[in-house]
Order: sequence, then C-alpha cells, then structure tokens
Amino acid sequence: MLITWLSGMAPVTLYAQQTVSDPVINSTLTGTVVDSKTLTPIIGALVRIKGTTNQVLTDAKGNFSFKTGQKLPYILEAAFIGYKKLEIKAERSPLQIVLQETESQLNEVVVVGYGTQRKSDITGSVASVSKVLLAQPAAAFDNLLQGSVPGVAVTQSSGQPGSTATIRIRGGNSISFGNAPLYVIDGFIIYNNNDYANTGASNGTGVNALSTINPSDIASVEVLKDASATAIYGSRGANGVIIITTKRGRRGHDEISYNTYVGTQQVRKKLDLLNASQWGELINDINVSTNSPKTYTAEQLAALGEGSDWQSAALRKKALQNHELSFSGGDEKSRYLISANYFDQGGIIVNTGFKRYSGRVNYERSVGDKLKIATNIFGSQSIEDKLFGNGYNSLNFQSTAFANLLQVSPVAKIWNEDGSYNINSPYSANPTNPIQDFQSTINKTYLRRILANTSLEYKIFRELTLKVTGGADLINTKQNYYSPSYAGSPGGSASGYAAGGYASVGNLSATTWINENTLTYDHAFNEEHFLNVLAGYTMQHQKDESAVASAQKFPNDLTSFNNLNFASTPVLSVSDGHESSLNSYLARVNYSYQHKYNVTLSLRSDGSSRLGRNNRWGYFPSIGLSWNASKETFAQRWEPTVSDLKVRLSAGRTGNSEVPPYSSLAALSPTNYYFNGALVTGIAPVQIENPDLKWETTTQYNAGLDFGILHKRVNVSVDAYYKKTTDLLLNVPFPLYTGYSSVLQNVGSVENKGIELSISSDNIKRADFSWKSTLVLGANRNKVLRLGDGTDYYFPLAPTGYVSPVIVKVGLPVGTFWGYNTNGLITKEDLVKVFRYYPGCRSRWAIRSMQTLMVMVLLLLQTSIILAVHNLN
Repeated sequence: MLITWLSGMAPVTLYAQQTVSDPVINSTLTGTVVDSKTLTPIIGALVRIKGTTNQVLTDAKGNFSFKTGQKLPYILEAAFIGYKKLEIKAERSPLQIVLQETESQLNEVVVVGYGTQRKSDITGSVASVSKVLLAQPAAAFDNLLQGSVPGVAVTQSSGQPGSTATIRIRGGNSISFGNAPLYVIDGFIIYNNNDYANTGASNGTGVNALSTINPSDIASVEVLKDASATAIYGSRGANGVIIITTKRGRRGHDEISYNTYVGTQQVRKKLDLLNASQWGELINDINVSTNSPKTYTAEQLAALGEGSDWQSAALRKKALQNHELSFSGGDEKSRYLISANYFDQGGIIVNTGFKRYSGRVNYERSVGDKLKIATNIFGSQSIEDKLFGNGYNSLNFQSTAFANLLQVSPVAKIWNEDGSYNINSPYSANPTNPIQDFQSTINKTYLRRILANTSLEYKIFRELTLKVTGGADLINTKQNYYSPSYAGSPGGSASGYAAGGYASVGNLSATTWINENTLTYDHAFNEEHFLNVLAGYTMQHQKDESAVASAQKFPNDLTSFNNLNFASTPVLSVSDGHESSLNSYLARVNYSYQHKYNVTLSLRSDGSSRLGRNNRWGYFPSIGLSWNASKETFAQRWEPTVSDLKVRLSAGRTGNSEVPPYSSLAALSPTNYYFNGALVTGIAPVQIENPDLKWETTTQYNAGLDFGILHKRVNVSVDAYYKKTTDLLLNVPFPLYTGYSSVLQNVGSVENKGIELSISSDNIKRADFSWKSTLVLGANRNKVLRLGDGTDYYFPLAPTGYVSPVIVKVGLPVGTFWGYNTNGLITKEDLVKVFRYYPGCRSRWAIRSMQTLMVMVLLLLQTSIILAVHNLN
C-alpha cells in the first residue's frame, strides 16, 4: 500500500504560454514557472537570461522577477531538477513558463565519480540499475544487482537471512586479497568489509554489512566498470565502483509516504531422503555385504514405517514484512527527506531470522546565491539469529548444523511421549538432538551503524565551485554465542555437550572518517565547446578494535553467555586492532565538442600506509573517447530505424591496496615453549619486513557501442574488454632455515577478458499500462598468467584449515576445482574377465593375492587421471 501526494509524471508537449502587454524596455520582467500537467507553481526553479550572469530562483508561489537594463526580446533559460531544461524567447511581461517533467532524470544525467555528467557525453562503461528493479523487495540492495547489470555477478553465500553476498564486476583481479567493488554512498567512499560485522565470537555464516542499509532509501545505483570511469578512484577502483544515491525531497512538493509489503517463505522442495523402513533395508544390505546377520526382520522393517522426518521438524513457514514511513518536501531554499524503516525476515529454519531498524535524514539548504549546505545522516540496528555451523563442508561434521541433521537416522524419535526431546539414539554416540540444538543454541549478532556526511558547496564565481565534504562511518558489532551442556552444537574445539556448556562474547568497533576537497570548473564556450575540470585532495582514515572472551564448563545453563566467570574453565581471550590511512590527489578533464566528440582524461595519485615505505604512492591514469555518431549529418538518414548511435573507447590503470594493515612490516607473535621444565610464553618473529610491497595494478581496455532502434523503443549496449592485473600480492615460500615459512611479495599476474550485452525494450507504453523487458548477457574468461619464479601452481588452504580442492595454476582460471576422474567402480565381472587369462593362478590364495594386486593397479590407473573443473567467473 502506498499513500502519497505527488504531481503527475506523464510527459506532455513542451510549450510556453504568454500574456500580451506592451513591450518593456529597461524595466522589470516578471513571470511564473509552473508544472506542465498540474499547472502548480514550481518553487526554486532557476531562471536565467542566457549569456549573462543575471539569474533568480522562483519563490513559494513560483514567481520570479528581473530588474534588467536589457532590451526585449532576449532568451531565458529555465531549469529545475526532474524537469527538462527550457529555452524561451521573452518578448513581453508577465511571462508564464511551463516545464515538462522528465520521464527519468537519469536518462539525461548520470552520477559518476565526484559529480554528474550528461549521459551522451560519457566515455566510460557506466550502467544504471533500473528503478523497477530498485523497487523490488529485498533485505539488502546488493541482491537487487543480480541479473540487472551485464558484467556483474552476484552470488549469495547462504540462504540465511542477512547473509553476505559475493559481488564481482568483470571477474576477479586478485588471488589473495580484495575482489569486492568499491561503494560510494552519497559521496562517502566505503570498501565493504564484512569482517567488521563479525567479531569471531559467533559461529556460522557471515553477516552482510550492507544489509544495514534500507534498499527503499535508494534513488539510483550506477555501476562503473571500465578504467575511464573508475580511475578517478585510483587504488580503490580496480574491482569496479558502485555509486549509490539516496532519495531527496522535492522543492514545492511536501509528501508523506507509507509503504509496506508482507509475505511468507517456505521450502519449495526438501531433500529426498530414506524413510525409516528404507533406512533399515540399507542397514541389512550393508550387513549382508560384510557377512554379518541382518539387523531387522521383515516384521521389524514393516513396523518402522515412515519413521521421523527430521527435515520437516527443522523447517517452517515464516513471514516476511517491511514497513516504511517517510516525510519529504522543500521550498525555494531547502529540501528534506526523513524516513524510517522496519524489516523482519524470519528464517525457514527454526530459531533463525533477520531484523533491521533504520532511519535516514537528508537535508539541503541554499544560503544566499553562492553557498549550499547538505547533510546525510543514516542510522540502523540489525539483529540476526543464525544457524550455527560453517557455510562450507567440513571433515568435522558437527560444524555444519543442517548436515548434522541430515545424518540422523529416521529410526530415532524426535520427541518422547511427554513432548520432551529424545536425546537417546542407538546410532548416535552423544545424547543430543539436532532439533533441540537448533532451538537452544544462542547465536546472535547485533550490528549498529551510523553513516553521516556533510558537504559545503561555494560558488567562487559562476563557473568555479569549491566543495568540501567530511563524514564518518561508525560500525559496532556485538555477538553472543552459547552452546548448552546438553547440545551437540560447536563449543570451542568440541561440542557443547563435551565442553560442559560453552559461551563466547565478542565486540568490534570500526571507525572510518573521510575528508574530500574539490574544485570544479564548468564552462561552455559559444555553446560548442563544453569543458569540465575537476581537481581535489582527499584523506581517509580507518581504525578498528575487537575483543572476544570465552569460557566453558558451566555448572548450569541458566546464565548462558551473560556470566562468563560462572564457568570453571576459562578460554584464552583474543583482542586485535588495526589502523590505516589513505591520502590522494585527483584530477579529471571532460571535454565535449557540440556533445558530439567527447574526451575524458583522469589521473589519481594515492598514498597508503598499508604498503611498503618505498612504494606507498601509486599513480593511476585513464583516457576515454566517445563519438555520438547519430549527430553526424550522414546518420540522419538512419532515423528512426537507428538512433543515438555512440562509439566508446577507453584505457587506463587502477590499483588494489586491500592488503591487511602492517603487511609490509616485521611482526612478532607470542609463542609457548618449555624452559627448565616449565611452560612459558616468549616472543618470536612471524613476519619478515618487505619495504618494497606495492599496489596490485590492473590495466584495462574497453570498446563499447550504444544505439537505439525503432524510435528508441529498443536500446542496445555492447562492450568488449581486456584486463590484466600485475604485481599480484602472494605469500611466496621462504627457506625454513630463515625462520619464516613465506613472505608477502608482488609476483604474478592474472587476466580477465569478456563481452557484455544489454538489451532493453519498451514493448507497450501507454498512459494506463506499460511493459518493459531487459536482457542482460555477459561472458568473462579468467586466467592465471604467472605466479612468480619457479612456481606454476599451489593449493590454498580452505577455511577448515585443510588443503582445499581448489588449485591456483598458471593457464587455468582462479578458483579451479581439482579432483580425481574415474571410469567407474570395479565389479566382480571385471575381475573374472581379468583372471581368466591367468590359468596358472588356480589356488584360492593365489587368486585372492592376484585380485588384490590387480585392484591396486587398477585403482592407481584410475586415480592418475585428473579432472579440472573451471570456474568461468
């Protein structure tokens, strides 16, 4: 349900209505600016005499007045956000100017790094997420990117509400460190670090830090993909940039809006598992194969029946609800938006779910004709109850809660006759019950976030603007975990049952502050040459601190995690902290000739404290060219079949510095050892210094083609790109006699190349009904080119601590799964065929020995064939 008061959005033909009076010379020109459909006054519209600095804003009634010495007639320019700019010839006074609302502001202007740009003048690869997709229900806005932009792959890590998502723009550039894109929210630069949402006290899948933001607050999302678009962000832009602009109020339109949706969730299809009688038959078959007596008779199998459905006991139908209330509006000097949101998504597994409370205040005010002040304040608290256990498979099955549930025999009862949980099963070593574990284990995360920034814009003169921005991002995470003494859920290195109750409490606080100072020169020469020059200096500082305290062996489970000193066995506490800074200089020049030939040049220099002292500064240039061929005379004959034909070329360099802080410095760590028969703690070196550590650098080339057909009813965009990342940050093996196992160095390279296609069409477009379609296709090929001298491959460690089934190998994509390929199982018939050719092997002992030998040989032959499964993303 949506309750709102708005002016209509339907486009009408642009016109100017004039009332007749005597010509005015050296006098006052008055008039009114109104909306084309409602004819209501537009407050704060800019009216300017073309070619002069004489301009005014309309008042609360939409009126304007000029005191001018110019002689009529002359040209007036009228403009307002959300309306098409109008030029009109003023011949008499008073004058009524009627502005037509644009169907979509973003069709005319696109948000790019540190400003906006006409869509026709853009030289880089920039894609906008449609407002239709942004209006869809979602817990986090990153879910809305899935399938909406070519070249952007979104992978949800888990079905857990509020869980993290992996986003890749044109493939992964790094092997060891950050591949996530950079986010810019209302001008505030954020590298989404989900580690800030997890203290280490909790157990299970990670929490998505971006889920703190209400997707309904978002007005537009732009994705910058190539170097021409992202190089202005320098060392932060190697993995692409996602620019988010939140909603603003409209001058002269006070609005109250309430929006809600409610739904339900349930599992569409459960896993097809054996029932109790089928499970009994399987046990009998196993016994027969080992020459053991059957466990169940035919009568007992029939009595088992369906048995216990452990899946259904853990799954449920749960509601999803969202409520939003906002107030927005403004006058000729200011505009505002205040919004509040409550989101609640229950998990389909018992005792799981995600809640979010959030609020936002956006405010802008013009002080005089030269100064504008804007502030954006956002606050939220999210609460997640999540399933214990890791999101990946493990050799330790107790670490995956749902996998543990699936292994329970359907013969075992879930509940006793009195309604209590049954904890006794002849097929389980521990007296536990997975459903009881789900219900009783506390695994809760509280995530509080405040994101605020304020900007001052001062027009030094009409073409030159100074903008100063300052802001902070404050994240506080609190996690509580408790595995009761009767539960099989993880309790430290064992289960809660084995640990006698296990509790863990963690806190993490992260602070990021930023200051940006930019000068923008924007001027048009003779309405043919359009020049925009940007120069600036920015500073960003990050600091985080965390601590985790744990204990086990509680006398009872009454206080859970709230009284750690109640436990008889403390667990070693852990604390950590990091600090880093980034200083940057940036410059960009946009030039357009008749909005036909466009050039973009940018350069950014970044200095990071995370890198070696000899290579802290990196330089990232780019160039972009575009040609609006449809503006050429020869292209007019193609209309209306082909229109808005545009060719784009770009090249540039970006960087990646998302290496952990202090990676270039020598490090020490406490180590336990025995001295004179006593266990003592000493300090030992664990990391060697590397003062030459530098950026991972990505060089990218892009070619693009945009055009519309059939009166722009169908719009097509095609891109082809090539990226090569060099100076990869890898832990290179080091001789053990040095005391170090490896050292972080810049070695190796990776490439990505691919094509992207986007087709959008207006199938039906009427006042009362519209139908739009969008087709998005993308193909990316990733390949490791080099891993350093003498190294062709290595096997990284999985999160479980074991060697993973993933190989990093020269010539293969990053993330290639490596395993064995066989021709099938060896049967008795296969052995008979083999031994019929060995007549000398007649004795039972000889035949069995030969069978054993042949089986070993066959297994060796089979396991010598390696299968590589490539991850094409």
